[in-house]
Amino acid sequence: MLPKQFIPVLQKLSASYSTTTKAIKLGFADLCAILSKFVIKSWRMIQRGMTEEDVKSLMAFENQLNTDFKNELAKFIDSSRSDLINIYSQLLLETTGGKFENLLKQKDIFQIDLLRQSAELANKSFERGRIQGKIDSIEYQQKIYDMANRNSKEAKSDMKAEITRLRGQIPEYDEKVKEHRDTHYVERGGIWIFSWKVRDVHIDNGERIARENRNNLMKRIRIFQRRLKNWSDHSLTKQRKNATAYLSQYKAQKSQVEKEYKNLEELYNQTEQKFHVVIQQIDEIYRPTETANVISMKTLDELCLGLQTGSQSLISACEKIQTHLAEIDIEPNSIMDAILDALQLINIADEYNDSTQIKDIKRVLALE
Repeated sequence: MLPKQFIPVLQKLSASYSTTTKAIKLGFADLCAILSKFVIKSWRMIQRGMTEEDVKSLMAFENQLNTDFKNELAKFIDSSRSDLINIYSQLLLETTGGKFENLLKQKDIFQIDLLRQSAELANKSFERGRIQGKIDSIEYQQKIYDMANRNSKEAKSDMKAEITRLRGQIPEYDEKVKEHRDTHYVERGGIWIFSWKVRDVHIDNGERIARENRNNLMKRIRIFQRRLKNWSDHSLTKQRKNATAYLSQYKAQKSQVEKEYKNLEELYNQTEQKFHVVIQQIDEIYRPTETANVISMKTLDELCLGLQTGSQSLISACEKIQTHLAEIDIEPNSIMDAILDALQLINIADEYNDSTQIKDIKRVLALE
């Protein structure tokens, strides 16, 4: 199994896992308590009819999932991943007589650069999306203003059609978020874990961008719904005048941001190529010695894969609930999807903690 010098490291990791397991159980219990209240409250709202205040309170629940569960889970994943990769690195150094040492240092340097550039690229993508959304909104306002000058009724009808068209795009945007959320890496063996964090961050940023694009769509729908509800030809004229004054400014910003995005993308691609070259070099040295410590390597590989897929499943479950909650004011029926997703997560927690939250919910709602 492991060389003797690694036994203290494994013991430390084992103790960490024991502590973390207890923390997860407590976290699950807290999450279940929150989700149970959400399910019961939401179900009663549906039975009596939802008000605008109900919608606001349910949408606010979305943030609670971040602070009470997802953020703590993300901290645990990052900490455990570092521990596992450290042990994996020590095993490789022992197996190959230190041949990896310089390459591992290079890998760490490129990884730091890559993660920083990835964050910068994602932020620039958010900025680009927001500016484009403002441009699209202003250009549509100009169209509606010109139409309202001729026929106010026709302009209202066009805005209703635009809202319907935008709402029809929600499933498409949801699917793009889901594509990133459901991405799993099941590559086994070799040195896949050295690019684990980089790939996770890449997937997370892809999902964040897709989710931000979806949020921008929802904002446009809400703005148009609000303007349609408070329709005023005079107000529309004033809004168009104010917005049009910013159009050239936004277009200039868009041009500048596009250039900055392209430059960041080129830097990211260059760093990514260097990073993967180092990973490939590590793999070439590792392959001939793969049979050494094979049981230890396989055990660590299983632990890494279990941590990756298990945590992703939990985060995905939370994010599905958040996605449904974020659109309740636009798609009221999404509350049922959020309830069903919450019940699925509570069921997982019941099995993990050997608790009875599902039965308790049924009892409170008199469903048994």
